[in-house]
Amino acid sequence: MQSVRDGMDADLQDAEAVIARLIPLAGPQAAADLQEHLAVAWFRKIDALDRSGRPAEMIEATDRLCAHFDPAEAGPAMSQVVAWIAQAQRLKAGALVQLDQPVEARDVMQQIRTRFGISEAADVREVVATTGVEEAVLRSHADTPFAKVDMMRHCAALIEKFGKDDRAGTRLATARARALQARLLAELDEHDRALQSYTALHRDLAKASDPALQEQAADALLAQARLLATLGRSEEARAVLNQIVAAYRSATHPGQRATLALAQTDIVLDLWRRRDPDQEDTAERQTLLEALDAVVQDHADAGDTVALRCVNKALRMKAEVLRASAAAEDRAVADLLTDGQWARYADHDDLSIQQDVMLAMLDRLDDAPPVDALAGYRRMLARFGASAIGMLQPTLARVRLLEAWALRQLGRPAEALAALVALDAHCAGSRDSGVRLWAVQGRIEQARILREDGDHDSALFALENIPSAADLAVDGAEAPVPLRKAIVRAMALRAELWQDQLLAPPASRDGDEEQAESGPLHATQRQHGIAVAALRERFAADPSPDIRARVASASYDYAVDLRRHRQFQRAADSYTDYLAVFAADTCPAVEETTASAYLNLGYLLMQLMDQPAAALPIYDALMARFANATGDGMRDTLSKAAASRLTCLNRLQRDGAAPSYGTQYPDLTLAERTAISDTIKRGRQLVDAEQHRPAIACFDEVLAAHGEAVHPELRRLCVDAMVRKAYSLSRLAQREDALAVSDALIARYGSDLSMEIEEDVALAMSYRAIQLDKLGRHTEEVATYDDIIRRWGDSDVKSLRERAASARFNKALTIADRDLDGALRLFLGLMDDLKAPLAAMRLRAAKAAVEYAARLRRAGRYAEAIAGAEALVAACGADADIAMAAQVVKARIGLADSYGQAGQPERQADEIDALLALPGDALTGAQRSTLRAELGRIRPAATAIGRAAHALGGLFGKRR
Repeated sequence: MQSVRDGMDADLQDAEAVIARLIPLAGPQAAADLQEHLAVAWFRKIDALDRSGRPAEMIEATDRLCAHFDPAEAGPAMSQVVAWIAQAQRLKAGALVQLDQPVEARDVMQQIRTRFGISEAADVREVVATTGVEEAVLRSHADTPFAKVDMMRHCAALIEKFGKDDRAGTRLATARARALQARLLAELDEHDRALQSYTALHRDLAKASDPALQEQAADALLAQARLLATLGRSEEARAVLNQIVAAYRSATHPGQRATLALAQTDIVLDLWRRRDPDQEDTAERQTLLEALDAVVQDHADAGDTVALRCVNKALRMKAEVLRASAAAEDRAVADLLTDGQWARYADHDDLSIQQDVMLAMLDRLDDAPPVDALAGYRRMLARFGASAIGMLQPTLARVRLLEAWALRQLGRPAEALAALVALDAHCAGSRDSGVRLWAVQGRIEQARILREDGDHDSALFALENIPSAADLAVDGAEAPVPLRKAIVRAMALRAELWQDQLLAPPASRDGDEEQAESGPLHATQRQHGIAVAALRERFAADPSPDIRARVASASYDYAVDLRRHRQFQRAADSYTDYLAVFAADTCPAVEETTASAYLNLGYLLMQLMDQPAAALPIYDALMARFANATGDGMRDTLSKAAASRLTCLNRLQRDGAAPSYGTQYPDLTLAERTAISDTIKRGRQLVDAEQHRPAIACFDEVLAAHGEAVHPELRRLCVDAMVRKAYSLSRLAQREDALAVSDALIARYGSDLSMEIEEDVALAMSYRAIQLDKLGRHTEEVATYDDIIRRWGDSDVKSLRERAASARFNKALTIADRDLDGALRLFLGLMDDLKAPLAAMRLRAAKAAVEYAARLRRAGRYAEAIAGAEALVAACGADADIAMAAQVVKARIGLADSYGQAGQPERQADEIDALLALPGDALTGAQRSTLRAELGRIRPAATAIGRAAHALGGLFGKRR
């Protein structure tokens, strides 16, 4: 490649030397051959600058040529000079296109037509014809049917004017005009005419003596094949591609070889698209590898850039196929293939080839160990990092980000941060969406590293000034979806960083999450809300469903967090804001979040804010919005909504309102409901007085009158009566009768949707388990616990979750003697709540920890027992709750025993000392006596003399 550059530099220097020597001699009266010699030298300079990719200098050289020779004054003897001038002007137009100045380029092309269009000189006519085709190509890019039709007429005029010329270059221009006509027909959906035109062009030129015209014939076939593929006529397209390969496989002309390479690459791409990456098809894989090898073998040594582009794409694809193999040797071959590609083509001048080489190396490093990957990324940056060429910048930005990721994987976060800062500087000011994508990803990575380090302020700073999608729009077009997604991720992470800094939700004093609201918003909560609002404002209406789903999730999480912090009204407002934006969104992921938002808002209003009248229309809206949903998750949500709606109606009726349950139910007057409720109330009062038989009579009275009722409120009242009857029967030790009532309740009401009835069903199942335990029917008891856990273990309703937790605890107690490890797993799971915000959850977790340690101690697993008891003491040792303090004392007494059994008498004595130092009411008299006796027994063992005496006692003591 360097030799090519050196050759162009030599041509340029030689041309400049000739120009410098001839300009003083080539005045107005100079001989025509001298003038022509100067014009040829000047054109050689212009051509060398063109090949060197220096368009601005080329334009300047062309202008100087035209200033020296005035085409308007050139006579017949100067016709050759005029041809060189016209050709230089054509190259100038091309340079203007390279500099993104299409209007100026068209002006130059029109000047060529005006100045030289009347010339009859064959070489000038060739330039005019060629320029005319290039102008048509440039104008045809306008995306309007009128512009395309206009350019078709333009091509027809060129063909009419120059179609009979014998000069090879002019014939080539005419062939290109015909090819452009066919392409324009295809773009105007005149597909049959386009196909016919390609066929005619190939027929007319396939046998031409000029290889360049034969190349046009081959190009016509390739265009025809691609059009057929676009139209879905794949078999015909494949046949034409195979025709090209058969006809031109032995061609030597560079242009024909390039068309052959393109056709072979199209065959490869077709095989690639048709393969199933999830299915291992050996024959299909072999066919693809053979097609890839054909591209590489036929063109690896080509001098043509187009062919080498095909080779590099084939090398990358072959490596990818090999890396997908399960065989280690295939992956090793793939790595060698990519290393060879890098060695051979990394220094090529063509940007597309450089890009493919970099992408191939990125593929190779994707699964490499971090040390090797880091070395590879740095090798890529050493070769290409200083390049300012726009096409390469997105890939270079990605390489810089991957360098940082590798450093982070190697445990070098400081270096990773430095690499990310360098990436940010590299991307500063770029409007390229690909570059900006990796810049935003780099900011996200900075924030994540800083977040892991606990530096939330710096993490938030890293995410400041992330541009919006609107800021990155180009010519009014939306920023690409990947970039918008990255911006959303950055903004969502900013919201999460504020959320990280929130204080824990205030612990409830009495274990009730339904307390009154806490105080004003904390500053971090406000910032969290501001971050979420900014995200919603920018992207809530984004065309991408994935982006809207991410925004919806962040908005939903904010409302949930407000509820967790008992900011009930603000949470309700936040859910309402969410629904105002997303309720009508039909993206499936958004719909799932929206259904949950409706459900949570209804629960918040009904259960936590005691506003059933406000909750009822929320449940109605949810059921109307998703009435046609068929998914299991959504149907479950609708069932919960229906249950909650019934609960709303029941509460409204009990509060004296007269809600409508629907025309399918008979009317229930307030007086009737009150009379039934009074009967149940009398029964409750009798239960409180331990008069269970008359209480059962009250409950039976209700059940006899209304046990078969379908009205939701009557069903709720009957369930209440039945569950109380079961309790009274158990108190009378009538266990079989109590069990029968519980079974009848579960059978009749177990699938009821009402939340209140569901709570009573769960209570009845708990009663059932208790009776089965008393009756010694432990297999059925455990099965009942499993049913409770399965149904309500993940419930959104606190009372039902509590019921499931109790079932886990009781199941563990029941199975501990025959399945100790199973019981221990259940106790451990409950111990996760030792630091829960609710006192009831912490107390149950403490009881589980006490049982966990006791069972392990009995099994002689003292180290595990010590760990369990110490976890409880560490988590709850300072808890002022009386019940919790009693559990901690139990755990510490057991802990002291475990220390002794584990051969740690000093720790045992210290623990007993600490227990005996507790206030008088912390221990019972019996506990204090037992602990003092134990301490007296072990105290000598805590000294050196005592340990010696103990040892002697072991030697001479009584043998058993």
